[in-house]
Amino acid sequence: MHERMKTSDPTKHALLQEIDRLRRRLANLEPILPRSLPQEHASIEPEQWEAAFNALPEQVMILDCQGHILWANRAVYDRFPHLRSSLIGRHYRIPYYGTEDTTVPSPWDSVLSGALSATVEARLPALDGWFLVSCYPLFDQERRQWGAVSIVKDITDHKRIEDALRNVIQGTPGTGGVAFFRTLVRDVAQALNMDYALLVEFPGRNTHQGMTVAVWGGNQFLDNFPWTFPQSFIARVRSSKACFFNCAASSEFSNDPVVGPWNIGSYIGSALFGSSGHMIGFLIVLGRTPVSNVQTAGAIVRMFAVRAASELERTRAEEALRDSEQRYRAIVENAYDLMIETTPNGGLLYLSPNCLAVLGYDAVDMTGYNFFDFVHPDEREAVARLFAEKVANLCPGEIMCRLQHKNGTWRWFESHFRPFRTTAGEVVAIIDTRDITERRHLEEERLRASKLESVGLLAGGIAHDFNNILTSAFANIGLARMLIAKHKSDSHTTIAERLAAAEKACLRARDLTKQLLTFAKGGAPVKNTASIGHFITETIEFALRGSDVRCVIDIPENLWSVEVDEGQMSQVIQNLIMNADHAMPHGGIISVRAQNTHVAPDTPLPLKEGRYVMISIEDQGTGIAPEHLPQIFDPYFTTKEGGTGLGLATTYSIMKRHDGHITVTSELGVGTTFHLYLPASSSNAIARVPAEHDHLITGTGRVIIMDDEPDIRDILSKMLCHLGFEVDQTSDGNELIARYQAARAHGQPYRFAIMDLTIPGGMGGKETVRQLKALDPHVLAFVSSGYSNDPVMAHPEEFGFIGVIVKPYNLSDLSRVLSRALHASSRSTQL
Repeated sequence: MHERMKTSDPTKHALLQEIDRLRRRLANLEPILPRSLPQEHASIEPEQWEAAFNALPEQVMILDCQGHILWANRAVYDRFPHLRSSLIGRHYRIPYYGTEDTTVPSPWDSVLSGALSATVEARLPALDGWFLVSCYPLFDQERRQWGAVSIVKDITDHKRIEDALRNVIQGTPGTGGVAFFRTLVRDVAQALNMDYALLVEFPGRNTHQGMTVAVWGGNQFLDNFPWTFPQSFIARVRSSKACFFNCAASSEFSNDPVVGPWNIGSYIGSALFGSSGHMIGFLIVLGRTPVSNVQTAGAIVRMFAVRAASELERTRAEEALRDSEQRYRAIVENAYDLMIETTPNGGLLYLSPNCLAVLGYDAVDMTGYNFFDFVHPDEREAVARLFAEKVANLCPGEIMCRLQHKNGTWRWFESHFRPFRTTAGEVVAIIDTRDITERRHLEEERLRASKLESVGLLAGGIAHDFNNILTSAFANIGLARMLIAKHKSDSHTTIAERLAAAEKACLRARDLTKQLLTFAKGGAPVKNTASIGHFITETIEFALRGSDVRCVIDIPENLWSVEVDEGQMSQVIQNLIMNADHAMPHGGIISVRAQNTHVAPDTPLPLKEGRYVMISIEDQGTGIAPEHLPQIFDPYFTTKEGGTGLGLATTYSIMKRHDGHITVTSELGVGTTFHLYLPASSSNAIARVPAEHDHLITGTGRVIIMDDEPDIRDILSKMLCHLGFEVDQTSDGNELIARYQAARAHGQPYRFAIMDLTIPGGMGGKETVRQLKALDPHVLAFVSSGYSNDPVMAHPEEFGFIGVIVKPYNLSDLSRVLSRALHASSRSTQL
């Protein structure tokens, strides 16, 4: 045993009295005696006091004023066993500092120098860890200090826990939270003096398997791993409201491939709960030895777990936000639409990278400009006003306007914008704008087509009735001219001249009805495979006869053939050439070029992919005003005095009916260029037209005609009789079939029949010829009409007819059609 102080020591009595006075001042000691003693125990023997101090875990020493050790309790001897025989009388610096060097300040110095007391947390050079040093002065009865009592308490574990808690509460998360989570598992393991610590998160709501976020073991960080939990363990975790533990866990992880080899004897952990209240993971500390002081350890683990849950959820939110940002950035930067961020007054803050493809500008170059700087002047004020009103009220809106491309052209854009207030309190607007120039052109095409269809319905009805009247007038005038011509005299010459003038008027009226018919479905082109070069040249020469304008024609020899109605296409060329001529009243040059071209599938033109012949007609005229360009193909739109407004509308309609397209570009003071696109023919066979005869071709035989108009029947009969035929008249199909059957029965069959396509209230030509074919497969029939929306007029052979007689017509027209069709039928080589 250690050396005791002798009873004869003169300081013993004073020491015992001082100890009695200090009993209540030693707050950090754990007293084992009652604070108040019964009267009979007021006086305690020195041996009893010594035994009481020896029972304390703290190191207690009594020092003289020079710092030499006068007495020490058992804890001091146990701490410094190598000094057991020489401790008393040594300076206190020897055991705690290893030297008596006084240059290093110590907690004892101030009290030994006269201070009332000192309590200091300190590291002592000769010992590992942290210590709480308390020192109090000792006085004799005259209140003279003769020494000091010292209490040294090891607070290393307390300090470690305190530092760990401070780190987890005040620590700054590292990048992505990884550094923070690693620090957390290391600190909690060290705070509890355990071997392993794991932070585990659940993927979604699956609590049967987790993924470690940070792992500490063997005084180092370990790699993360997926963990499929033992059933008993995860059941314990799920059932815990706060802390879970097991101090006999050796068998719980015995079959676990990762944790099993760690030889775990105990663990303590706490579930991690998200802000919504569901479990998102857990924090667990594991060791080979039992957990000491489960309640304290549980409180520490829960504190770490709360901080871990908060940081884990924050990290998840940051990752989700980062994924969302990357996703939306990918959408914005790869979208077809142009995405723009602006200030409330339209200042450009951000433009998506496709700005270069959409507007021709680099996005960086446009930053700093205003969105409305690029809006067309005609729309700028209204668009800016609407934008400002919506943004001021934080309301979404839509605008449609033209934006200027870097190449100077104006393109139509449809924009949707949504203003919002940022977290900084600033108002910005996001504009999603899409180039709709081509879509708008297609809509204009559809609108124009709709207008033409409406006009066509009206025009078709007018043309049908008008052509019946015109046929009677035209045919009678023509027949009268021929009859007058047989009687040569001065008076007859004057009559013939008047009739010729009337016939010319009828021809002009016929041209007008042809234009009207173009709008109607009955104006379908009668197509033949043709090389368009010859009729382009002929049409241009005719249209420019007597003009000051010169035309330069460039048509290559290898130009593809096309399937067209030559009459209608000649009308197209004539309309465009005459317009060009009128645009150059003082003369000039018209350039006409034709070339082969391919239309790609992604073309902005409303055309199918394939081969086309493109005809370009360019003039050097006054040009067309930009505000008029969208309307030039509308029916009855004209800027020319005396114009009908049907020329370009007719041209447009003819091109559409040929499955082609027409475009126009124009600049005031420079000129106008029209481009015609016609599908190339897959056949190289060019239709050859029999040579026309200047004289009438006559014939013989019986003919039957059918028309609901008496005037038409009368004049048609007279013309056929003039050509040498015998004629029978009928007013509907039933009557014609009855007469046709009777004629065949009497051995006097008809050579051919001419039928009106439409008979109001009766059987028309289409049904009549079908029934005739059933009676006589070799019947020869012509169809005649001034208008019809039926395809019979474009493809008569498909319906049993051998030819078409288009109203209005005269004797020459009738003779020519009959001769050509009958010749082609091979039934006769001469009428």
